[in-house]
Amino acid sequence: MPDILTRLGREVLVVDGAFGTMLQRAGIPSEQCPEQLNLTAPEIVSGIHRDYVLAGADCVTTNSFGGSRPKLDEYGLGDQVEEFNRAAVRLARESGAQHVLADAGPTGLVLEPLGTATFEHVFEVFAEQIAALAAEEPDAIIIETMTDIAEARCAVLAARSVCDLPVFASVTFGLGGVTDISGTDPATAAVILEAAGATAVGMNCGLGPEQMLPYVEAMATAISLPVIVQPNAGLPRFEDGHTMFPGTADEMGVFAGRFVRAGASLVGSCCGSSPAFTGAIVDFAKEIPVIEGRTGLPGVVIAGPRRTLRIGAGAPIAIIGERINPTGKPELADSLRAGSMSIVRAYAAEQEQAGASALDVNVGAAGVDAAAVLCSAVLALSGGSDLPLVLDNTDPAALEPALRVYPGRALINSVNGAADSLDSILPLAARYGAAVVALALDGKGIPGDAAGRLAIVERIRARAHDTGLRDTDLLVDTLVMAAATDAGAPHTTVESMAAVRESGLATLLGVSNVSHALPSRPELNAAFIAVAASAGLDAAIVNPSDEVVTGAVELANTARTAGSSSDAYGDVWAAWDAAYAVALERAEAGGDSGEVTGRTADTRSDAERLAEAVARGDADGAPALVDAVVEGGVEPGQVIGEILTPAIQRLGDAFGRGDAFLPQLMVAADAMKAAVARVKTYLPEDAGASEGRVVFATVKGDIHSIGKDICVSLLESQGFDVDDLGVDVPAERVLEAAGEADAVCLSALMTTTLPAMEATVRTLAEDYTGLPVLVGGAVVTGLWAESIGAGYSDDAPGCVKAVREAVATRRQR
Repeated sequence: MPDILTRLGREVLVVDGAFGTMLQRAGIPSEQCPEQLNLTAPEIVSGIHRDYVLAGADCVTTNSFGGSRPKLDEYGLGDQVEEFNRAAVRLARESGAQHVLADAGPTGLVLEPLGTATFEHVFEVFAEQIAALAAEEPDAIIIETMTDIAEARCAVLAARSVCDLPVFASVTFGLGGVTDISGTDPATAAVILEAAGATAVGMNCGLGPEQMLPYVEAMATAISLPVIVQPNAGLPRFEDGHTMFPGTADEMGVFAGRFVRAGASLVGSCCGSSPAFTGAIVDFAKEIPVIEGRTGLPGVVIAGPRRTLRIGAGAPIAIIGERINPTGKPELADSLRAGSMSIVRAYAAEQEQAGASALDVNVGAAGVDAAAVLCSAVLALSGGSDLPLVLDNTDPAALEPALRVYPGRALINSVNGAADSLDSILPLAARYGAAVVALALDGKGIPGDAAGRLAIVERIRARAHDTGLRDTDLLVDTLVMAAATDAGAPHTTVESMAAVRESGLATLLGVSNVSHALPSRPELNAAFIAVAASAGLDAAIVNPSDEVVTGAVELANTARTAGSSSDAYGDVWAAWDAAYAVALERAEAGGDSGEVTGRTADTRSDAERLAEAVARGDADGAPALVDAVVEGGVEPGQVIGEILTPAIQRLGDAFGRGDAFLPQLMVAADAMKAAVARVKTYLPEDAGASEGRVVFATVKGDIHSIGKDICVSLLESQGFDVDDLGVDVPAERVLEAAGEADAVCLSALMTTTLPAMEATVRTLAEDYTGLPVLVGGAVVTGLWAESIGAGYSDDAPGCVKAVREAVATRRQR
């Protein structure tokens, strides 16, 4: 058989289609564990593989999508991970396919901070399954149908840890163009997964071919890797108790050709498809030449879970916020020592609002366990902020845990030319797909001239290449020194930076150092930015709340747009000299720095601060703000109804408009719960009769909780006692809890779990006549709810209203 690596990106490889659909057509009941069939009904599995091969598939995907231990545990088969997965590869190989892709799907676990699963646990789950698959020597591992970029990245890292096989990573997008759980767009997902070490990146499931086409184009533009695309047979519809896919084989074939012309080179199909779809893909796309020489986004590219930042190669100067640094900020240092992320979140929100492009995160302070606290900060910020993170630490023991869990492509700040730094930092960057800041210093110190600094940079560059990094993984800092102690220092920095730019590397400077110990710091920093920009500065670590400094960056970017010649910037050195002279005069006169220090002055009321804390997911800070609000005279009962509930609903409305994403809602729900818990400590036990007891659950097979969590919080705020059963709840568990309930609410966000919702409603109706049952969720409609005999609400406030009316009606009977 040909080596798949020799064909990737050079020709169109046709991947097979839906496996679950084919099992259903073979009469396999939905409650059957598909992976168990590899041992109990191998002829069915082999037959499906052969049908796809006969239709022209170059690659078949193993019947192991749900072969991880947590998924098999749902059937009581978790102890057969190795047997099922190894058998899956053998059966696929026996089909005669040219290539076997060993399949690993989602674990059903939600990683921190959006869920409770730890990175290490999910990593071990994937490692176990993929090691079993790799033992049978497939051609590649394919990780697919991922709706959380953190889980997808974790899976890629786990695969790389247990095998040397090519690793394909495929994510699933909704109609809004982002993944359901992490809210990640196609370009950002591609950047993150390429950095994590995937061999090919793409998308499958969720959408039909028409909806996927622009997302394929976005991925192909963002990365240089081969792109894989496997759409469903159209957008699914729920009809007569079954999920239906309206697309035809010829439609899939036509779009397959368009996918290849958009940059894809591995094309298959997903849910609702069959070997006929594979045959159409072969007919329409197999002989189309693939686009070769794709380079991806130019410059150094870093990414948070929901945003990509390009630095250098003509991009605007990036502002990296410097405020998350405890130096000179005792309040922040104290909070870090206490393990609280409240101020970290506040600084992040302030800087993002002020226009930062990324956030520098430094937790170095006496008494702070950097390894634990940096990791906590990364998790807190990845849930609540869209901005990419710069991990400002040189200790590999602190960096590695943070790099492991960060669901993005981080920038490490920093490595230098000393042997111990090169030996420890560069391998971490390569292992976890991070970019790295290269400091122009080594064990002997900082050279006093540009030639010496450039020599160190070239040494770091060579070692980076030896480690597997590229120029686009490096940002060079030629080190800004204080002008107060050396008037010539700024000239050396800029001369060194210009030489670095001439060598083809991107540059970054910690601008604020130039004005250290001088008055007029904002003006000096702004003048220096203009000088550095004229020499090609690509990124600046500054305080984005300093409008003088950010204004200088905006002017520099405008000048850069106007033209690349130094004339576009004016006489920047003359402006610097003038600002420097003023600063010296003020220093002699005893003038202050004029620097924007600490947190921005907060003129908001405690109630406004509490609402904002909930909105940004500050579960650490919200309880203390509840205390402040109550001590300020607000009745405890009003705190929930007049402050907390509107805050969470405003965020929910923003989510409905597409202005916020699920991660923000999930961390906000945690903050809401923490605040409500504190409010309840102020309420007497006999504060009033309950409005009613409500059982709430996300139905079997569905792990989404945010809609449920918001509804639960609002119901509790309105005086209802809620028995929250959690997610993935079987009908039997709901039935058991409903005995003393006044109403039951069921949530679902996936079309595939609507049958479970219907079955639960039917079971409740049989055992508890007259018990109100209400349903809701993104895939639920009023008409469908009516068809199964349930009530309905399309949002959380409506849920409260519907429950209140249903309970009142029942009590009147």
